[in-house]
Amino acid sequence: MACAEKAVCYRGEGGVVVSVGDDGRPAPGDLAALVDWFPEHHAETLAMRPDILILAARFGDGHMRAAKAIAYHLLSQHDDLSVGLLDYYGFVNPRLDHTIQWAYLTSVRRVPWLWRWFYVSTQRIDPSSTTQALLNRIGMERFYEAIRPRPPKVILSTYPTAAGVVSTLKRRRLLDVVNYVVMTDYGVHSQWIHEGVDRYFVGGDDMVEELKRRGVDPRKVEVTGIPVDDRFSQPADRVAILRRLGLSPDRPTVLYMGGSYLPPGRYERVLKALDRIAPPHNLIIVGGRDPARQQAAEAFARQSRHPTLALGFRSDVHELMAAATILITKAGGLTVTEALCRGLPMVIFRQIPGQEDENARFLARHGAGRIVRREADLVAVVTTLINRPDELARMAQAARALARPDAAERIARRLREALERQWVNAPA
Repeated sequence: MACAEKAVCYRGEGGVVVSVGDDGRPAPGDLAALVDWFPEHHAETLAMRPDILILAARFGDGHMRAAKAIAYHLLSQHDDLSVGLLDYYGFVNPRLDHTIQWAYLTSVRRVPWLWRWFYVSTQRIDPSSTTQALLNRIGMERFYEAIRPRPPKVILSTYPTAAGVVSTLKRRRLLDVVNYVVMTDYGVHSQWIHEGVDRYFVGGDDMVEELKRRGVDPRKVEVTGIPVDDRFSQPADRVAILRRLGLSPDRPTVLYMGGSYLPPGRYERVLKALDRIAPPHNLIIVGGRDPARQQAAEAFARQSRHPTLALGFRSDVHELMAAATILITKAGGLTVTEALCRGLPMVIFRQIPGQEDENARFLARHGAGRIVRREADLVAVVTTLINRPDELARMAQAARALARPDAAERIARRLREALERQWVNAPA
């Protein structure tokens, strides 16, 4: 759609235009563009005074992807709802946001032991501790001043700091709000646990007992799965996808993702190791947004002994996963959940220490993934799996058994129900 005269325009993915009129309200070309628009336009989103506000962050991208999946479901099922999605750190303190992102990426790439130390040392801190209280105040004043004129009735957080801030405001009786949390990994960390949370949406049954051991009332915990884009559970034609990519559908296909967190030298060593996988196969490498890794992948593809496709950042990962036989990845919560919805066996390699260790163990415990730490082990495990289709079939079945593809829909329904209760109980 074309932008109206005197409107601010935002061009979303795929070239879809969202126009924002004088009232600050976007007129979407489609809902996906609108959801993509929200976290890029904090002031306009907050000016709408949404009844349901979703808080996310851009560390690792998974928190934002989960938030967008839920927002899309809310808007697609209920066009009468007032919904907003905020990049919490990007709004309350952009400088701190950039600093934390830089520190996080630097630590996991160059000194992963340091990130593991931080994760483990804070994993079981008391929710009422001074440390946690300080974390729960990050950006609180700016956030509260922004929503105070007309607070949302329901807030959902997909990032733990945002959940802690909302909980603090609620406990201080500054906010009368339903406070929900989506945990975006398959392990429990203390930073997710807050006294003022009304309900936790979690990925697997294992987490209910762990939250109970940490003092959370199990009646506040609902196993919904981690929310992902619906496209990962929709049917896809594997043969047609591979032919469109110029690859043979008669070969197994190995999809390698997650290398953007490796140091450049280690990334190139991994690519060379992949070429030592002997059985005939296709190889698809998704290098992400980093030009240096993209160039390394393209150079490798030109000399690889197997048909190899080197790709940069992609918005069609749902199709690449549908075409794949095996996924090699680190263990980001959203990526592994997307693969579960596709019934895709995983080989977890060089996961980020901490939360991704938990995700990797979850997959291995339930038979949907294998964990490897060295390039030689990666070659051996992938070779074995290609040569044993029966084992791959068992892993695919285990993945499908863990999948909860309706997670975003279920959580959106709970948000709508909570809002309706707030409307009913509102003073006349």
